[in-house]
Amino acid sequence: MTQPLSRPRRLRLLGACLGALIALACLAALCAAPLTAQQKPAPKPTTKPEPPKPAVDSAFKRAGDEPAPGNLPATKPTPQDTVFAPKFDASAPWLLSYFPYLTGGANDAPQIAFRARYWRPADLDDRVTALVAITGDAGISFRGSRFVDLRLYDPHLAPDWRATGALLASREARFGFFGLGNETTRNEDLADSTQPFLYRAARTRYEAQAEISRRLYRGLWLGLMGDVTESRFGALDGPSIFRSSFGPALKDDDVSGRAALVYDARDNEYNTHRGYMLETGVQVGSGGDGYHRVYGIASGWLPVREGTVLAGRLLGSGLGGTPPLNARFIVPAWERTIGVLGGAGSDRALTTGRFAGTGVLLGNFELRQDVMSFGGDIGRLGAMAFLDAGRVFEGEDFRLTFSGLSVGGGGGLWFRVLRSTIVTATLARGPDGTRVTLSNGWMF
Repeated sequence: MTQPLSRPRRLRLLGACLGALIALACLAALCAAPLTAQQKPAPKPTTKPEPPKPAVDSAFKRAGDEPAPGNLPATKPTPQDTVFAPKFDASAPWLLSYFPYLTGGANDAPQIAFRARYWRPADLDDRVTALVAITGDAGISFRGSRFVDLRLYDPHLAPDWRATGALLASREARFGFFGLGNETTRNEDLADSTQPFLYRAARTRYEAQAEISRRLYRGLWLGLMGDVTESRFGALDGPSIFRSSFGPALKDDDVSGRAALVYDARDNEYNTHRGYMLETGVQVGSGGDGYHRVYGIASGWLPVREGTVLAGRLLGSGLGGTPPLNARFIVPAWERTIGVLGGAGSDRALTTGRFAGTGVLLGNFELRQDVMSFGGDIGRLGAMAFLDAGRVFEGEDFRLTFSGLSVGGGGGLWFRVLRSTIVTATLARGPDGTRVTLSNGWMF
């Protein structure tokens, strides 16, 4: 009979896996040679005047194709070629950007934050905004929440390779906790002055994450991610659901690895108007007494008419084993972690942390409309309508169902500055009443 691995052996095994992933990323970075433009052969000397060269259509130049004689392309570029082949300009300068901003928090918005970004801009027609970027964010709220976040984004690590990395330290002083499972209830009349934090807890996280991805074919990517997280949950003053469930504090260390298979057919990555993205992945972690996860995400974007985009996302995730509490609140998607269930990243009509379970089913649908532009394409203001629906599973297997879904919807405004910054503000109505969220970037 096969004996289960002890916790120390599991930790050593997963630590070794994480070290191998990081070593792989370093090796790829060392082996990546800078891309240089090919030198054209010098023209042959001639005494006759050369005829004027035919004009080159900028569309063919952007696609990387050489025009054939007669001002016609040798091969007609396909939309897939431009989508799946990001470009690299070795001469792009390094820039430093820094600015303050407002953002949302875990039930204690707004947060005052500051960002510094050291980056190399991509071409205007590239599907990414930066060839490489190192971004640091720090913020604080009026209720004691705070965070420091340092991220590396390198979509051009080498031909057919890309990488991301993150270091995070955060404290969420009003994180929601209503119990485990889809049947948890909320009664704000009970959260009075005698027990104001009945449905709240404090969550502190220290996290290091690295991911490296390899293009297998056209838009098909394989992503390998390693993550080390220390999470601490603590009860606030007075009675609370968290205190009655776990006591005054809960701490867990988690070393995990995740492999994802992604097909990315978006027209661009920062402000998608057309295309789709399919993702499935598996995760193994040491938190709790050891756990595993299988998940899938399907997203699509369809331009209905000029300035109008219909977007949708379906997500399903199931945990096995004995996962830690923190693992129930996240889905480790490709190059991005999604917080579930409730809040700006998953369900805008629910409190952040409203539902927690070993399984989660989620659907988001948006109608995005351009309203006006400023200074050409310097800035753009728009409106949006949305519908969010989801549920969790605890003590039962994950399944596709319409039963038990928490449904909410609403509308909001969005504002885009150049290509790199998108701010959204939404007003939603759902089971938790009226919720206002403020966030950076699209939900998906």
